[in-house]
Amino acid sequence: MAPSPRARAAEAEAEATPAADAAAGKAVTLDDVVVQGQRRRETSAALKLDAPTLETPQAVSTVTRETLDAQGARRLPEALRNVAGVTSNDVYGFFDGFNLRGFNASADATYLDGLLWSNAMATTELSGLDRLEVVKGPASGLYGQGPLSGLVNLVSKRPQEQRFATVDLAAGSYSLREVGIDANSPLDRDGRVLARLNAIYRDQDFFVDFSGAQRKYLAPSLTWNIGEATSITLLGTWQRDRINPWSPIPAYGSALANPNGRLPRHRAINERDAPAVQSRDYDALGYSFEHRFSERLVLRQSVRYSEFHDSWDHWLFVAGVSPDLRTFGRFYYGPYDERGHDLRSDTSLSGTLRTGAIEHRWLLGYDYSERRSYYTDTFDPGPYDLDVFAPVYGRTGLHPAFINGARTDQAMRQRGVYLQDHAKLGARTTLTLGGRWDVASSGVGPGRAEDRQFSPRVGLTYALRPQLALYLNHSRSFAPQANYRSFDGSALPPERGVNNEIGLKLAPHDGRINAMLSVFELTRQDMASEDPQHPNYYITRGEQRSRGVELEGQWRPRADWELSFAYAWTQAEIVRDQTLPSGARLAGVPRHSANLWARYTVPAGPLSGLGIALGAHAESERLANNYEPLDPVYQRPFRLDGYTTFDAALSYEAARWDARLNFKNLFDKRYIPGGASSDRTAFGEPRTVLASVRCKF
Repeated sequence: MAPSPRARAAEAEAEATPAADAAAGKAVTLDDVVVQGQRRRETSAALKLDAPTLETPQAVSTVTRETLDAQGARRLPEALRNVAGVTSNDVYGFFDGFNLRGFNASADATYLDGLLWSNAMATTELSGLDRLEVVKGPASGLYGQGPLSGLVNLVSKRPQEQRFATVDLAAGSYSLREVGIDANSPLDRDGRVLARLNAIYRDQDFFVDFSGAQRKYLAPSLTWNIGEATSITLLGTWQRDRINPWSPIPAYGSALANPNGRLPRHRAINERDAPAVQSRDYDALGYSFEHRFSERLVLRQSVRYSEFHDSWDHWLFVAGVSPDLRTFGRFYYGPYDERGHDLRSDTSLSGTLRTGAIEHRWLLGYDYSERRSYYTDTFDPGPYDLDVFAPVYGRTGLHPAFINGARTDQAMRQRGVYLQDHAKLGARTTLTLGGRWDVASSGVGPGRAEDRQFSPRVGLTYALRPQLALYLNHSRSFAPQANYRSFDGSALPPERGVNNEIGLKLAPHDGRINAMLSVFELTRQDMASEDPQHPNYYITRGEQRSRGVELEGQWRPRADWELSFAYAWTQAEIVRDQTLPSGARLAGVPRHSANLWARYTVPAGPLSGLGIALGAHAESERLANNYEPLDPVYQRPFRLDGYTTFDAALSYEAARWDARLNFKNLFDKRYIPGGASSDRTAFGEPRTVLASVRCKF
């Protein structure tokens, strides 16, 4: 008989428990395994401490490995649909672009194992991850510069004490072919040295003509338990992407009416015989070290060094709106070539002490980061005309008429010291006080700029009942704006952010349900805004605000049923700007967004192990572009329609085999998920089918 969903969840949780916890030999029930592991993981990124969910004064969401597998997620935006307040905003369609609580969080908001990870012009590989943690609201009090809206922390799979191996085979729509391996084994008799290897090979086409991607990915890891109190884990990444990307299409014929008809979703803007090409190489090596001086004093350090090489060529984009709404000019971008390296480290010392009746869990840390790169690029305004309704392809040997071979150097450095006190005031109340002092610099030579900022944080939790807690949070953030210059030539000071939030968290000990309700207000201040007196220069007069309500959770009414839900009401608007009207909605942000996922697994009988799942994702209408509130031709409000897509899945698990069949966008809904402009609009993916088989050894 196949194990029940609860037993499988417990087994997966046991496999994902760090070696140090396993060595402790904690005796818990299956339900406790699920709940305790989830609570620890949900709070690790928010506090950089192991603290219960109900004592964390911030909204934190976790997307587990089990959820990623059940939904057949291959892209980060797909996985983040499970989190209230996250919506897509990538107009290119295939990069990792998303909004969090109404603000763009695509850049400088993604972390890998607690260290900032650059995913610009890239897609995140999910197969090597154990889970995703989404910390909502400012995290500058612990992490330094970054978006006001929060961060996404990707947690890598790590070596375990058990010996196991899985082989995954998958095939699907648009010629998807994939093979993956996850192998783990102790390397010595005592189990002190553990090794794990995750590998993936994927080759696929995209739904747009002349586009596709190939990925080779290796993620080796090695844990050495040096003693009872000391361990170190080495984490490596080797990734090679070879991509034929696709370009956005005009809005007329997709998001807007066009007298020539509707554009098909597969229409290509790039050429057939000389398609757009992108190459991305990424190599990284780092470690995570922990030493316990005692039960009350722990030293942790994480370090990662990476090298990257990005290049692309033959990339064509629509340039402006043509009078006939049929034949559009295209401009040429490429060749582009960037090389660089990235070094990041985070060292912290944590401990506990008592002052009278108050128990303190304190944290003192220092982190350092440095990123250096240089690039050369070329741009040709064209035009390379294309009739988008009856395209004639055939341009070969594309070369730009204008070549700019100048090299541009880039440098970024940040140093930060943070201090936090997580104080238990009696049986019901927890007070979290913290702050961080940063020195952040960017640019090279005379263009170098430096910012010094202090980011405070105050949080409070109060247990209304043993399983229900109220939390309050006030925190601040900052984001450098050195790329913007004022008329006197100086760099703009950093953007500042303020968050005020109140919420409720429900987490019963039986683990059958956990839920979170949050009410927040985020305000971005001192944003770069165009200087009306001096074109191409900026002043810090911009201000934006996002207010919202979020509800999300998971419910297991029985061992064979599971349900997850997420809903967000978001009001994101411009408060002040030199060129944009006050009170206008922020583009690309739906007022309502919701996600639902329900799964049933037959617990016994001839069909034992058979699973059926249904999902739905909905977003309401939104403004397409703040700089084009009216479309340029018809002069009507330029909005993107709301949409609802449905997913479904069938699965069967027996002994060593696990088979899945996933249907995404089941009813083939034609929709536009992100922001848009009159000449750049991207369709959501049509109906896709993914079949996968996993064999466990």
